[in-house]
Amino acid sequence: MEPTPVQGRLIDARFELVEKCWGDVPLLFNHAVLCSVSLPYRNPGDHIRAWGRRCGSAQLRIEAGAISRSTGGFEEVGLPYGPRARLVLLHLCSEAVRTRNPVVEVADSFTRFARQLGLGTSGRNLRTLRDQVLRMSVASMRLAQNHGDYCDQFQGPIFSKLRVSFPNDAGQLGLWSSVVSFSPDFYESLSHHAVPLRKEAIGALKHSSRALDVYCWLAYRLWRVPSNDPVFLGWRTLRAQFGRPEQRLQSFQRMFLKALHQALMVYPQADVDVENDGLLLHASAPPVPRLNRDQGLLVE
Repeated sequence: MEPTPVQGRLIDARFELVEKCWGDVPLLFNHAVLCSVSLPYRNPGDHIRAWGRRCGSAQLRIEAGAISRSTGGFEEVGLPYGPRARLVLLHLCSEAVRTRNPVVEVADSFTRFARQLGLGTSGRNLRTLRDQVLRMSVASMRLAQNHGDYCDQFQGPIFSKLRVSFPNDAGQLGLWSSVVSFSPDFYESLSHHAVPLRKEAIGALKHSSRALDVYCWLAYRLWRVPSNDPVFLGWRTLRAQFGRPEQRLQSFQRMFLKALHQALMVYPQADVDVENDGLLLHASAPPVPRLNRDQGLLVE
């Protein structure tokens, strides 16, 4: 039986990842906390102005924003969601880490990024991506990490400044953010807590929000597992992180295991056992070898 396009993409990516583990490999970066808690899988509706997620000691609350219009005033914009929003945030974080500059020229880099991931640059695809750029540009986040006797919390806009490009005519792709500047606090936190990821893996998982989330989570989590002391996570714990509270456990397991299988395809080093009651995580090498902090690639 011929593999599906998704299966073929995963197989090709796994071959590349196994063949080339060292040297100059294409990387993307995510914030460490966003590897554990992430964005909505689907559009919750533009009337929903806030959304939250919790995973162990990490918490995320994201709040929708508003954008200035050419005719004056502000218009409310919905929450970022889905795989495209994740790819947008990964791209913007990666550009900031790569250039060591909080200002990202979206217009100069985004089409190239879309092509590299095989997203296509048709009007429809670019319109979807630009819509997620706009939603992300005006959103605010609260990221919290509990350390037992204290808690670190970032709060505020992800981007402190943006340039909004207005279309000249109805045939253009519409309102979007062509230049964004990360807020100083978020950029500083990203600089110290950037998790390196393989671009081939992200490109292979571009179809699935949950598979992207599982891959990022494993990339951040597995190398922290103590040797000879695996970590067990039950299905209800996993549902709280990757599902919905009201979701039937059996339904969640089926959807999660599909995403897990795809994530493991592009993370060959991962050592994860699926058990009747949940997952057993074993100490594993990260997808990108840990490098010198001076190179900006060492995550803590």
